[in-house]
Formats: sequence, C-alpha cells, structure tokens
Amino acid sequence: MPHPPPRDLASMPRSSRPSPTLRLSALRLSALRLSALLFSALPPLLGCGGADAGADAGATSDASADAGPALDPWPSRVPDALELGDRRGFRVARSIVHLHSPLSHDACDGAGWESGGLAAPACLEHLRSALCALHVDAAMLTDHAPHLNTIPLEVGLWMDVGDEEVRNLTGELVASRMVCPDGHRVLVTAGSENALMPLGLERHVLDTADPAALEVAYDASDPAAVTAFRDAGALVWIAHTEGQTLEALRAVAPDGLEIYNLHANVDPRIREADLGLDPGGFIADLLSFASSRSTLPPDLAVMTFLDENRPSLDRWDTLLAEGARPSGTGGCDAHENALPMILSDGERADSYRRMMLWISNHLLVRSVDPEAVDEALSRGRLYVTFEVFGTPMGFDFRAEAAGAVHEMGDDAPLGATLRIVRPSLPEGFPADPAPAIRMRLLRAEAGGAVEVAASDGPELIFEALEPGAYRAEVRMIPEHMRPYLGRRADTWIREHVWVYSNPIFVGL
Repeated sequence: MPHPPPRDLASMPRSSRPSPTLRLSALRLSALRLSALLFSALPPLLGCGGADAGADAGATSDASADAGPALDPWPSRVPDALELGDRRGFRVARSIVHLHSPLSHDACDGAGWESGGLAAPACLEHLRSALCALHVDAAMLTDHAPHLNTIPLEVGLWMDVGDEEVRNLTGELVASRMVCPDGHRVLVTAGSENALMPLGLERHVLDTADPAALEVAYDASDPAAVTAFRDAGALVWIAHTEGQTLEALRAVAPDGLEIYNLHANVDPRIREADLGLDPGGFIADLLSFASSRSTLPPDLAVMTFLDENRPSLDRWDTLLAEGARPSGTGGCDAHENALPMILSDGERADSYRRMMLWISNHLLVRSVDPEAVDEALSRGRLYVTFEVFGTPMGFDFRAEAAGAVHEMGDDAPLGATLRIVRPSLPEGFPADPAPAIRMRLLRAEAGGAVEVAASDGPELIFEALEPGAYRAEVRMIPEHMRPYLGRRADTWIREHVWVYSNPIFVGL
C-alpha cells in the first residue's frame, strides 16, 4: 500500500477519512516487516567479510586495522541535567517527548499488550532502565488508542513498588515519579498519539470508560477534539509534522509540533514520501554495526540515517512567520518496533536507551513537576539536542534589552541583543580531533528560515533590528567520532545539527 500523501485531516469528514490509528499502524508495521525482511537477508552477506569498522562491501581486512582495539568505548553516559548549570533561576530538565510504552498496540514488536495486560515485561524493563540510565527528568508517554482507551489512565503510568504518586490540587492522580536505583526520579505523564498528540493528560478525554467511545475521541482531530484534550489537562501537539500540510496545521493551531522525528528517518515509506530521502539506502550501512566482527560503536549507528526533517522545519518556520507560536520539539518516538536487529553490543538497534540517547529535549524549568514542565513546553522555553554527539554543555540562547533578559519563547523589543553561547562537549568525550562547531541565528520566513548571522567563536552576538521570530542552531562536524568510524568516517562525518532552539520573538 503506497504511503498516503499529506492531507488536511481536520477538513475531511470523519466518515470519509481513515482512522489515524489504523493508518499509523499500517505504515509502522509494514515498515517493520520490510526492515525485518532486509535484515534477515543481509547478515549472511556481511558475515562473509567486510562488516568491521573500516571495511567496504566485500572487504576482508581485520576489524582491528580500522577503529583499533585500543580505543575506549564511545561514551554513552549523559551527565545529570543538574550538571548543566542553571539559566537565570531556571534549571535544565532532560525530557523525552513522544514515547511509547508496551501499552501501544504496535510497541515491543507489536506484542507488548495482549488480552488486557502486559505481555512483554522485558520491554517494559528496557523502558524503565533506559529512563534511569540516561537521567531523564520528564518522560511524556504518548500511547496509541488502542490500547490507551481500554484502561484507567493511571494504569498507563506503569507505577511500580517505590514509585511516587503525583496529584493535582484537587487530589487527582495526574503523573508519577519513577524512582531509579540510584535515587534519581523521573516524572512520568500520560498522553496519546493518534491524529493529534495530547501531552500530559490528567484524565481521559471523555468522562466514560467505554473503549469504543474513547477510541473515537482519541482519533479525532477537529476543533472540538482540540478543546476536549485541553479540557483534560493536555497540551495539543502534532507528531510527524513531515506528513502534515500547512492547512492542517493552521486548522489545529497546536501548542507545539515536532521539528524532527527519529521514526520518520528509519521508516522507508516516510523517508521517501515525506522527506524525499532514499527509502532504504541506509540499511546496508546500518548492518555494518551488527556484525560480531565490528568495532563500530553501536550507538553511532544513527550516523547512517541522520538527516534533517526539512519539511517539518520549513512548516514550523512558515507558521512562526505568520504569527503562530507553536513550540518545536524533537520526537524520540521509541517503540522497540522499528529496527529489530541486534547490534554488536547485544542490544537491539532501536532500543529505548539508544533512541533516547540519540535525541532529547532540554527544558528550562523552575522545578520538575507537571505544571512547570507544561509551562516550559507551551512557552517554547526549551531546545532540542542530539545528545549522541555529546551533551551540549553550557548552551544558552537569550535576548537582552534595557537590563532585562528574555528567554526562548519570550517577546523582546526591537533592537534587543541576541546571544548564543557555544556549547562544549562533556568530560569523557574525545578531544583530539576536536569537532568543528558553528552557531547560526535564523529568522523565520514563509517557506523556511533565513540565516542572519553565524559564528564559530565562543559566542554569537547580534542586534535584532528587524522584527521576527529568531531561533538558534548549533551545528557540528563530529570529527571526534573519526577514530571510531575508521574508513567509514569520510562517508558519515559531515555537518549535523547538534542543537535546535525555540525562537525569541523580537518586535512582534
């Protein structure tokens, strides 16, 4: 079945449009089957030689001749967000936005939830352990309906012995704090992803336990649905912006949208139809990380398919230029259902831990509680980062005017000074060769942002004399990965985005 073209779902009558749940399911499961077929066919070829760090297809050289056995493992530790320092009274909270638990019908290779209960306890354990290992502060679950519509919402928080309840002012259970073995706590909220993606639901969207009625409500995308989700305490987000039209985005007027989605970059149908990329050209390269002979660090497998979601960025910038203010987030979209191959570290390619290392959102909050997280998300006081390159230590983007500081998401007067502070790598990452890092300041325009300044120095300073929505990017040529990628380095090492900020609105 061909991938459906982008369409204005909000304007289509319900009787004539496909169920968003079924549409997403068909795409993801068909992509999974395609990936599994390719993976099952290609490993024997790789096993005949050439799967090591520097080998080309058909090469027979030993892996040790490439990346070299003396290298330390690629650092997979991310610093606790408290180590990132504060920003004018705000602390950084590492957040995963768009995340599926075993409850989603297509999670855990489609077998996470069966007969009304957990059918994949190992998959749930992968999720919990990943949140702890990566020091995630806030995890915003976005499970599909089905099966979210079939359970009390608090069941979808997956509370275990020792976890803590989080209640609102009226005493309703609205979130939980997962307690990690080392004492770290992860705020967990419930949400859903169907046609829309409500984040931080405090109750079901309808005051009923009828699964059929709830599924219809969760699948809805008209203005009444947007109001219902917000009445249920949620922020209304758009997932997979690459598959939406501007008309649909304008009709929904969401609180936020995804400017990048990992799943989009590995789903062959989405890659081709919505991103204009080779649908499966990355798979042979990805398999080079699976061989038992490989010295390639498995966490760097993302380098084989990491590309900007340019349609999503251009739509976001267009909306910003039109005066809308949706926040932009990076979608992890982890299911453990897209890349089932086992890499050389014994962990599947799309493990929860690996995908959450690849991308996260850093929120500036006063505290890590549902109200503060929602405020940061709704105001756009956050930046997206691909932490696999290394956590961007010290990154800052702000405006200054008349002695006042304006954060991401804030309004600043015309003539304000915009400042981007260049981040550095955390301790433990290779320093030689050093990555090439440059900062860009962009102003939103219809059809895509325009660059107004750039710098590779310690700070970019710009006086904003033209009104607009200004956002920062930090780009990196990850030369520090070169020793780990051997002869593949020249293919995979190119400029990538390390940080996308949300905008500051100047003179608007």
